[in-house]
Amino acid sequence: MSIGLRVAGIAVCRRSMLLAPLFFLAVGFLPAQETQEKVDVDNVSRNYTVHLPKGYDAQQHYPVVILFHGRTQDAEDIERITHFNQLADKNGIIAIYPSAAQGQWNIGVRSEQPSSGMQRRGFGRRGGWGGYPGGGGGGGGYPGGGQGGGQNGEGSERRNRAEPPDDVAFLNQMLDQLPMKYSVDAHRVYAAGLGDGGFMALRVGCSLADRVAAVAAVGANYPKTMICLPSRPIAAIFIDGTDDPLVPYNGGTYKARRFPVLSAEDSTKTWAKFDRCGEKPAQDKIAPLQKGGKETKTYTYNGCQGDAQVVLYSVKDGGNTWPGGESFTTEKEVGKTSQAISANDVIWNFLGKQKLSGENENK
Repeated sequence: MSIGLRVAGIAVCRRSMLLAPLFFLAVGFLPAQETQEKVDVDNVSRNYTVHLPKGYDAQQHYPVVILFHGRTQDAEDIERITHFNQLADKNGIIAIYPSAAQGQWNIGVRSEQPSSGMQRRGFGRRGGWGGYPGGGGGGGGYPGGGQGGGQNGEGSERRNRAEPPDDVAFLNQMLDQLPMKYSVDAHRVYAAGLGDGGFMALRVGCSLADRVAAVAAVGANYPKTMICLPSRPIAAIFIDGTDDPLVPYNGGTYKARRFPVLSAEDSTKTWAKFDRCGEKPAQDKIAPLQKGGKETKTYTYNGCQGDAQVVLYSVKDGGNTWPGGESFTTEKEVGKTSQAISANDVIWNFLGKQKLSGENENK
């Protein structure tokens, strides 16, 4: 446990913890709390922040939402950008903010043009298929990842560079540690992220479907070279801006890390195939939250196996940003932050309906 605790946005050191009971009595409720935790992966300490909602009671079991930050960001950035803690306090959610080891997540996709090999799809063995060696058995990786020499000289090429951090192993250890320290509902663990974090949420869906009930990707289309064999049908929601300058809505190259992605609509269609959904999505429009805003189109795939569902929110004029949240850099770099919808509300309304069945829970 960390030596420090943040209470309702105020930093409180261990020396002043004795005053906490008096403070709680004075305000009449148990405020939200934040602690810093760590796990060791391959002899490297990895960190994550735990936000406990207001009124946290260790006798109850709380759903968990893991939020992955974007490239060159950190846990505090995604916490600030999304304002997700406000929703977590209101709905009784434990929010987890992990930190990438080197400023970006190991999403299991190389920064180069796709190979000519066919992409494998469908359900696979428990934990997925492919990925980096030691990646928790893990999906969302290179073709043949962790299987030996690889393709097109990949084996010798990778031996000449350092192995990237094993983020699937990190998340597995984090999920093992959480119930030992906090009262979590293991059937209701979810992953969401923005940009690079959105790609990481998709990799979680590919690799950890036995531990995570559903995923949400904001500003992240499906990478063409990602190998994904989830161990079960897993619900997914995509939220993509039509004017995203980094991840092209109509497909192309993810500019920040130079790998090809499908269009937003094809990304949703691809995931719907993983889940064996109906062939055509139901289409609808959502009125903007603010007067004068643009409508948001939705594409919903139903009839999926395991009661899963796959949805795309097409945010008109939106950028590589969190709708309803804060902008984290210039509009020129990432596009507009739409206020037409609240990504927090949309995501939780979707995720909160999903739950792992007993046989899928990794105990």
